[in-house]
Amino acid sequence: MDMKRLLFFCLACLHFSGNAQMLAPLQGTQRQPKLQFDYWVYSTHAGTGSTMQYPLTPANKTDMDNLFNTSNSNTTLTKSGRTNSAKILDWTSSAELSGLGITLPNSATYFAMKIQGTFIPLESGTYYFTLETDDASEFTLNGSTIISSYAAQAVPALGTHMAGVSLTAGQKYTYEIRMQQGTGGYGLRLYWKSPTQAAAPSAYQSSLPANTYYQSWTQNLQELVSTPDLDGSSAAKAAPNAKYLQSAFGNYTDNVYWINLPFVGPTQVYCLLSNTIDGGGWMMMMKATRGTTFYYGSNYWTAINTLNPTAYNRNDGDAKFDVMNYFYAKDMMALFPDIGSTYNSGTGGSVNLSSSYNNWCWLQNNFNNGIRITPVGFFASSTKLYFKDASTFTGKGTAFSSQTDVRFYGYNYANAGGGANVRWGFGWNENGGGLYPTGDEQSNDVSGGIGMAWGNYSAGDYISCCQNTTGVNRSARVEIYVR
Repeated sequence: MDMKRLLFFCLACLHFSGNAQMLAPLQGTQRQPKLQFDYWVYSTHAGTGSTMQYPLTPANKTDMDNLFNTSNSNTTLTKSGRTNSAKILDWTSSAELSGLGITLPNSATYFAMKIQGTFIPLESGTYYFTLETDDASEFTLNGSTIISSYAAQAVPALGTHMAGVSLTAGQKYTYEIRMQQGTGGYGLRLYWKSPTQAAAPSAYQSSLPANTYYQSWTQNLQELVSTPDLDGSSAAKAAPNAKYLQSAFGNYTDNVYWINLPFVGPTQVYCLLSNTIDGGGWMMMMKATRGTTFYYGSNYWTAINTLNPTAYNRNDGDAKFDVMNYFYAKDMMALFPDIGSTYNSGTGGSVNLSSSYNNWCWLQNNFNNGIRITPVGFFASSTKLYFKDASTFTGKGTAFSSQTDVRFYGYNYANAGGGANVRWGFGWNENGGGLYPTGDEQSNDVSGGIGMAWGNYSAGDYISCCQNTTGVNRSARVEIYVR
C-alpha cells in the first residue's frame, strides 16, 4: 500500500469508529451540501395529559392524525420554521433542539413534532431506514408510511424499527417524520443504510480501510439535499456514480466525469450515459487492446492496482481504473470495439448497437446475484460461476466459436488442465457429457471471452480444433463497464 493510501486508511479508521456516523466516507473534497428541513412543533394533550380528545399514546395512524389535528383544541401549533442542520434528525435533549432555535412546550412534556424534507439517494437499490423515538412515531416516504411505532417507549437502539424500500439514484423523494412525547425522556433518531452498506458482509478479508462504515447506520448528508448539485463537472461536484448523473440531471451524454469513488474520493471516470445500452449509466473499469496484458493469470484481475489510470477514454490501449478496485457494482457490460455489431450477419450480441456504437456487446446484470461487490473482490473470490448454457447466451452470437459439449457461460471458468481458463466467457469441448457440469472438461479445444489463458489473450476467441461454429478466432479489443 502506498503512503497516500496508508494515510487515508489511518484517517478513515479514526473517523469511522463509532456505531453511527453523520457522514459516510464518500464525501471526498465535496462542498457542504445544501440541506433544508421544515418543522412544526405542537403542544398536545392540552399540555396537561388530557385524554379527552385522543389517547395519551397513539395506538394507530388514526390516533396519530388526531393528535396532530389543530381542529382539536388540545393540540396547538407552538413553533414552525426551517433549519439546515441535520441535528434535527438526531437529538435526545432539549438543549440540542434549543441550539436550533426550537423550544419545546410544556417543559418538554406533552408535545409532538413533524419534520419534512427531501431525500435524493446516491445509489439505486434497497435502502434501509431506522426511526427510533420516545414515544410514538411514523416515517413516511412519498406519501407511504414505511415505519410506524405506536407505543410509549424510551428511544430504542438503532435498527429496532426499520424498513427497506427500493429507491432510484438521483430521484427526489419527499419524507415526513412525526413523533409525539408524553412524559419522561424524549428523543428522535433517523438513520439509514445505502444498498452498498446493506449488502456488505458482517466480516470479510479486505485491504480496504476498516469496514465500520459498512456495519453502521449513517446519515449521508449528500442524500438530504433539496436540489442536487453533484453533476460530475469538478472534483468538488463529484457524482456518486454514472446512473446518478442520468437520474438527477437528465444527462445522457457520454464523457469523462468526476465520480466520488469509495475510499479514494473524486476520480475522473469515462461514463456511458446514453440509454442505448440497457438504460446506460455505465462506468469504465478496464480496457484492453489486442494483446496479453490482461490474460487470465494477470494480477490486474485480483489485486488492487491500476494501469494507465489517466487513459480514461475509448481510445485503443490498455488501462485499469480504480472503478474496478473500489466501486461496488451490480451490473457488468463489455463492448468489443473491433468486432462490429453485424459481424457475420450477427445482431450485436446482448444488445444490438448497430445504430449507435456499432460494437459487439456483452451484458450481465446482477453478476454477483444482485449483491454489490467490487469487481476485483468478485474475480478474486468467485469460482467457476456458471450462469447458463453458453449456446443460449446472446452475447455469443456469431462472434465467438463453440463446441457441442460443456457449453459453460459465466465467470472464472477453469478446465482440468487450466489451458481454457477465462475470467468472463465460455468453456467448450466436444468429447461428450453434454451441458456443464456433466460435460467432459479434460481437453477443451475452443475458448473465448475476456481474460483468457489460451493465447494469453486479454480478450478474444481461440480455436485449437473441432469447433462446431467459428467466430472471429483471434484476439480482440474490449472495454469493460460496471454500474
